Amino acid sequence: MLDQGKSHRVRPTPASLLPGDRNARLCAMAAEAREKLRPWASQEKTSTFDPLYEKGVGAHEGCGGLLRIAALDPTGSGQLTDEEAERFLAESSLLFEEMIHFLNLAALVAALAFTVAIPLAVLNLDGLSTFDAIDSSLGGAQSPAWYKLWHGPRALHVMHWVGNILSALSVYAGFNALAMCFVMIPTYSFYLPDVESRVRFFMQAYEKIQYVWAYTYGSVALLLLSLPFLAARISPVASMCALIPAASAFSVFRDLTSSQGDPIANFQLDIARRILADGASRGGGEMFRGEVVS
Repeated sequence: MLDQGKSHRVRPTPASLLPGDRNARLCAMAAEAREKLRPWASQEKTSTFDPLYEKGVGAHEGCGGLLRIAALDPTGSGQLTDEEAERFLAESSLLFEEMIHFLNLAALVAALAFTVAIPLAVLNLDGLSTFDAIDSSLGGAQSPAWYKLWHGPRALHVMHWVGNILSALSVYAGFNALAMCFVMIPTYSFYLPDVESRVRFFMQAYEKIQYVWAYTYGSVALLLLSLPFLAARISPVASMCALIPAASAFSVFRDLTSSQGDPIANFQLDIARRILADGASRGGGEMFRGEVVS
């Protein structure tokens, strides 16, 4: 019988399994990260949808990892002590644990949206009970005249198309988010056997992590947008009320990008400019152009 009193022990991930000069390889990755950051960091301001930010450094998710790697050897000297290398790899291991936690959360949210969108789409195809314009729930014989126009074939035909398209797109986005998480989680946990190989792979795929958030949010937002059109076949009241959560898909996204996304992007920009300016001032290459706000 297993001893229930002993805590479960997890074997730590090896720092590096590759032969050769590990420290030189880490310095080379740090130099590569700085070069990836340099074009974007040459500007004074950025935003969530800045092409250099999205494509060049992988937006919030990719940029965060590149900044950690670039700070390893900011001067570009190529000299790294074993203690510095071990500390960097230990911090990188924690970074991947945080990344896996984010991916698990994204997969959970996408799966919930996925399991809600499919039944809604199927029920909408199968046919829902529709209130008659003079139903008691809609006011009976004294119901507003526009209720009778609500069930016109042209209006319902268009709403049926739009509702099914949006729900199908929600399923598509949710499935993409799940598929990406199913690949990234094992990649950064056990596909790659040591921390250094995970850092090296991150340098090749850093721009892909941003799409996990986009697909996950998209799956929920598209589901909310489909509700007024799916509810149109039930009653005008249900459809009008469903506009409230549908509108939140736009308002929340605008708030996230303007009040949080853009400031975070500019904060990362300031860090990148400081790292590159510090390296240049200490003889790590060409002087970085542009002032750094202190």
